[in-house]
Amino acid sequence: MIVWSGRGFTALLVLLLAFAVFVKIIPAEQKDYVFVLSLFIAGAFSWVMGKKWNEKETKTYIDKESGQEVTMQANHSLFWIKLQYWGIIFAGIGLIILVQQLLK
Repeated sequence: MIVWSGRGFTALLVLLLAFAVFVKIIPAEQKDYVFVLSLFIAGAFSWVMGKKWNEKETKTYIDKESGQEVTMQANHSLFWIKLQYWGIIFAGIGLIILVQQLLK
């Protein structure tokens, strides 16, 4: 079961779309790097868009009963991890796989 809030599902969507595109365009002898490139693309997307979506979407409301201000902040996350941190996770996994491929 995939758990997300807000636009958090876009991290996996971009990862799958990048993988599908790279499978088609990368030559057969370089197929080992398809997943690595997909992870780097999804990581860059997740970092940039996560920072943009999670930091800028705040709204302030005034509670009618108490008269206090209440600030609501956006939460775009996947598996309870904010979207921008998935950028670091994807890039780290991609780097590990790349190093393993180069050491073969």
